[in-house]
Amino acid sequence: MSQQNTFSNPVSTKTLSIVKRSRKVIVVGGGIMGASAAWHLTKAGATVTLIERAPASVSTATASSFGWVGASASTPSDNPEAFAARLKALEEFARIERELGPLPIAARGALLWQATEDETGSMIAEHRAAGTRIECLSRVQIAIREPRLATLPPLAAWAPDDFALEPAAFARQLVAAAKAAGAYVRQGAVDAIETAGGQITGVLMAGQKIATDVVVLANGYGARTIAFTVGVDLPIHESPAVLIRFGVEAGIIRHLLCAPEIELRPALGGGLISAADYPENGEAGLPALATSTGDVIAQLLGMATTPPLLSINAAQRPMTADAVPLCGHVGQINGLYALVAHPGVILAPLLGRRCAEAILS
Repeated sequence: MSQQNTFSNPVSTKTLSIVKRSRKVIVVGGGIMGASAAWHLTKAGATVTLIERAPASVSTATASSFGWVGASASTPSDNPEAFAARLKALEEFARIERELGPLPIAARGALLWQATEDETGSMIAEHRAAGTRIECLSRVQIAIREPRLATLPPLAAWAPDDFALEPAAFARQLVAAAKAAGAYVRQGAVDAIETAGGQITGVLMAGQKIATDVVVLANGYGARTIAFTVGVDLPIHESPAVLIRFGVEAGIIRHLLCAPEIELRPALGGGLISAADYPENGEAGLPALATSTGDVIAQLLGMATTPPLLSINAAQRPMTADAVPLCGHVGQINGLYALVAHPGVILAPLLGRRCAEAILS
C-alpha cells in the first residue's frame, strides 16, 4: 500500500490555478474530515458529492469530540513530530475564519495545571521549548481569569491561543460552505467501490452506481470496510472516548480547564462539557463516570450540589496504527484517497486543504 507523506510541502497556489477542474470527486463521510475535504475540493474547482450517513448522530466521532483546539492539549515529548504538525495545523484556523466568517467557538484561552507546582512548571518549560506560546499564572492571576474556582493551584499555565470549538457545528459550517460553492450532498451509505482497469469508476449505494473519478474515504473507521471492497487494508483501529454534558448557568467558567482529574470547557449557549476516558468495565461504567465527574466539577467550582447531567455519550475515535494521519493516495488503484486522523478537529483544516491539493494537482 502506498501512502502520501501527510506533512510534505503543500502544492503552491500557482499550481492550484492550473489544476484539472473537471474531476468528479465523491467524499464519504460528513464529519469534520469529510466536511473539510468537500469544502476545499469544491472551492478549488472539483465537482464534489459529499455522502453523509448519519449527520445528526451524537455517537459519531465528530459529535463526540471535546473540541479543544490548541498546542497545549498535548505533551510535546510524547510525539514531537505529531506535536509539530499540530502547531502547523493551528495556523489554518485563521485562514478558515477569514474565508467562512466567525467559527462556533465556545471559549478562548486555556488554563492548565498539574498535581504539584513543580510538575506544572516542568510542563510550562517543555511547551515553551517546543514553541508553544504559554504563560505562567500565579494564584491571584488565576482567580482573575476564573473567579468561580473554589480551589486555586499555586501555579497554572495560560495558553492564550487555545480555544474550544464546537466540532459538529464547525462540520455543519463547512458543509454549508461546500454546498454554497456547488457541492452536492447525499444521505446514505456507500456499500462498495467499483473500478475498471485499475481506475475508480464509481461507488455503489443501495444497488445504485454513482460515477466518479475519485473517492475520498473520510468516514473514520468505516473507511476500512469500504477500502476492503477493492482489496485495500487501511491501518486504522478504534479507540473509545466519552463526552459528558452538564446543565449549569452560562458563564460559570470562561475558559478551557485542564486539571489533574478533569478536562472541562463551557458549551456554546450554556452548560459544561467534560471529556473522559472510557471506563474499564465498558458501558456499564458510564453512570458511575458521570457521577464522579459531576462530583469533581462541584468541588472545583464550590457548588453545593453536583450539576445536573444532560447526557453522556461514548464514541469510537479512528486512530491510525502509527499515529501518522492518512492523507493521500492509498492502495494501487488510481483515484482512491483516505483522510483519517486523530485529533481530527485540530488537523481537519490542514489535511482537507492538502487532500484537495493532492487530488487536483
